[in-house]
Amino acid sequence: MSKKFFSAVGCIALLASQLVHAEVQIPIPDSVNLLVVNSLKPKVEKGGLFGTDTLILPDGENQIVFKFQPGVMENDTLRRVYSDVIVAKFTAQDDELTFVLPEYRDLNQARNEINDFEWSLVDTQDNAIDVKKEPLSTTGVQLGRNFIEDVMDYNMRGGVAAITTGSVVAKSLPMNTQTKPDSENISQLKAWYLKANEQERKDFQIWLIDQK
Repeated sequence: MSKKFFSAVGCIALLASQLVHAEVQIPIPDSVNLLVVNSLKPKVEKGGLFGTDTLILPDGENQIVFKFQPGVMENDTLRRVYSDVIVAKFTAQDDELTFVLPEYRDLNQARNEINDFEWSLVDTQDNAIDVKKEPLSTTGVQLGRNFIEDVMDYNMRGGVAAITTGSVVAKSLPMNTQTKPDSENISQLKAWYLKANEQERKDFQIWLIDQK
């Protein structure tokens, strides 16, 4: 076979490798309850029977919302402790990031320190990346809390870890749905439509027909 053939094969292999790795991956520990990603319901790659689920994100700026809920043994029973809901924003490119989270020796320590727990994301070089983060505040006790709606409100208010919702949602949607770049208004409409339930979508479609 000619050198040109091997050269072409090499170029194809290099391109394929770049396409595979042109994303940000984050293995999700069992102690992390992922609630919202870029204002949408999280979608992770399943890790098999005993594997770790992995979050796949587009390159650039992303936002995650999660609870830290470590398990601590007490009298041969696994007990979980729950943190506040955390909203975080960071920027990464073509890398795998890893959660660095505290470990607790007993239940009392976990309960005393969980609301002020220190955490970070490190890259493949073990360097901590810059993360803007804070608790996602709420008022009173909320049953059946809609985290997606809460995060979208948070972003509109411009919190420390806020993102421009429309642009990030558009980037997170499958490529085959993007025939051309969406405007900010279109992206926002798509985001709200995706978070609506079935009845709300039907009501919206009826209203939309009436506008024609």
